[in-house]
Amino acid sequence: MNKIDLERNSAAAPPPIAGEEVICLFAFAQYDGALERRPPEAVLERRLILHRVGSVAALIGVVPVADYCGADAERRLADVAWLAPRVRRHAALVDWAAQWSSVFPAPFGTLYESLDSLTAFTHAHVATIAEFLQAVAGKEEWELRGTARLDEAESLDRLARAAWPDWCELTPGKRYMRLCRDRNALIEQGRAEAGAFICAFVTDLKPLTATVRRHEANRRPNGADEPELIARYSLLVGKPDVAALQERVRDASARASHGHVTIALSGPWPPFSFRPDLKPPR
Repeated sequence: MNKIDLERNSAAAPPPIAGEEVICLFAFAQYDGALERRPPEAVLERRLILHRVGSVAALIGVVPVADYCGADAERRLADVAWLAPRVRRHAALVDWAAQWSSVFPAPFGTLYESLDSLTAFTHAHVATIAEFLQAVAGKEEWELRGTARLDEAESLDRLARAAWPDWCELTPGKRYMRLCRDRNALIEQGRAEAGAFICAFVTDLKPLTATVRRHEANRRPNGADEPELIARYSLLVGKPDVAALQERVRDASARASHGHVTIALSGPWPPFSFRPDLKPPR
């Protein structure tokens, strides 16, 4: 596939957009001389444009409106074979932009009916976007997850020994009866202990993080063999501090494993979790 040249324009001289097309926003970035790089080869948009509004550039594609609106759009958006390559391409373009600038990533399928509407939106928020891009420069988002297997026999026995001083003196039958009666309370106690351990650990990471955001943990495992999610955090980390962060997580995970708790780090990701909420202009 041939590479597609990146069109450049400004709000003062917008390119023509056909009536059957819409604007798809991939990301906002800082506008400077480093934008002369070519986009990746896996770009299927017929046109890829860098639209400048003040100090901010919007990386956008021009896509057929029928892809996302109309009678067939719902069917397409439910079709993994159609959707998956477009989601991957969206992520690839955000990653590409992040090579030369900090980015304000847009969720997949962020559409504007015209370049004028995108320009008006960007003008309304250009100061906020520019401030965000400056704040995340040189930083990466990492996700930290704490999981546990609290309902396994070994975990329940450890929790019972800690909670009930007479546990070791009970006969197997009496242990079984107590677990039948108090199993849920025991698991809830283990959940609280695991959450407190992870929370304290994340607090200790403050010197290595610029910002921390805690997310709601959906505690239900997706499958019988999956551990329970105890806590989930997004960490904004300066690139020089990533190696130290990874080492701290490895050490904490080794300590937590004695309580059947796992702490895992994944990333880096574009800073989705730290974007300010931009309201449509009135």
